[in-house]
Amino acid sequence: MASARPNTGVNTGIGASPRLHLPTQSASCRVLIPFPTPYLYGMERAVIETFDALRPEAESWFVQGSLIYAAGLPVIEEMRRRGLNIALLPDKQHWPQIGKPQSIRHFCKMLKAAVVGNLAILKAAWNKDVLYVPSISYGHLAVLAALWCRIRNRRVIHHFHDLGTNTPTFPLWIPLVTDFVHNTEFGYVAVSKSLPAIRCKRNVVIPCILDVESRGAEDPDAKRVLAGARNIFFVGQVSKHKGVDMLLEAFKVVAGSYPDAMLHLVGGCAGNFRDELAELCSHPILAGRVKCWGYRDDSLQLLRSASVYVHTSPPSRFRESFGRSVVEAMALGVPAICFRSGALQEIVVHECTGLLCDENSTELSKAITRMLDDSEFRNMCAKQAILRYQLYYSPERLRRLWLALFKHPGKIARS
Repeated sequence: MASARPNTGVNTGIGASPRLHLPTQSASCRVLIPFPTPYLYGMERAVIETFDALRPEAESWFVQGSLIYAAGLPVIEEMRRRGLNIALLPDKQHWPQIGKPQSIRHFCKMLKAAVVGNLAILKAAWNKDVLYVPSISYGHLAVLAALWCRIRNRRVIHHFHDLGTNTPTFPLWIPLVTDFVHNTEFGYVAVSKSLPAIRCKRNVVIPCILDVESRGAEDPDAKRVLAGARNIFFVGQVSKHKGVDMLLEAFKVVAGSYPDAMLHLVGGCAGNFRDELAELCSHPILAGRVKCWGYRDDSLQLLRSASVYVHTSPPSRFRESFGRSVVEAMALGVPAICFRSGALQEIVVHECTGLLCDENSTELSKAITRMLDDSEFRNMCAKQAILRYQLYYSPERLRRLWLALFKHPGKIARS
């Protein structure tokens, strides 16, 4: 995997300055990525880590929002740390999200933002080889750039980081795209059913490249908290749609049987779930047994102390398109327990790398109990998880596939 470089990215302000960061001599493919996001969840990390790993053969330019950049949010700090090229949109105030207008004034604001954003990204795309769009919400700002790329016989790649889209304008976007990328075969099947028009395009299945290397010294305070316990981990957005309420209900049963068991929730808590989370954690049997870490940039370091990883997205609430943290746990030899949510059924091999269970807290508690009780089974799953990661998700393998997509797209199969 390509290592992080010093921060050489130039923040140009696309609308304010004609200067753009010139490609390095070693770059053979110049990729433009509309990326005006304030978040640093799984999708954002996946895109950043993938393009960091593809250097120098593929050199990326991320187009971010000026206000987001000025705020110095974690997504900006992560891009700076990796030395990625960043160009800025000319947004002097927050642009409204493209959607159904609430009034004529709201429509005019959306239209203005769309026009200004499209012109800025078109300018940035002028000398690039490929336009990579990780979400249709960013595609709305890249229509002119996509048209320019198609006129110039250049590639437009749309990556499905979810299992479809309810955006009414998506069918209008499909003709502008040359390649669709899916994280899993499950994802391709699901998306092609809801959007059959994508089948006439090139579709490839390539998971994102995940950076699982440890960085920095281990936190001594965290090490003390984790020492001597049977640590059960969840990493991701702490929210109801991720099934954290069901996980806490299941852990009540586990905590009653295992005095040394600890549940660790790593990730930011959704605002509409904070009160419910506090109420659930106030149950007497959970007192001192649940650790809410919040957002941590050393989550992988913490995860190394896990006995088992639990990913509880209920399929009735949310269908996972990949499951980044599940793959990270695999890389570290941590068995995973999941509901049968979307592509998790493809990533986790039942009774081999972990357990898949029905969507209820009773079955979830039984699965956790089995992992804690049966050390021989848990160790077998840990070994198989590492082997599966190396076979299907290793950076070396995925890097070859991504570079083949950029350089020789006609030679890459869908699976």
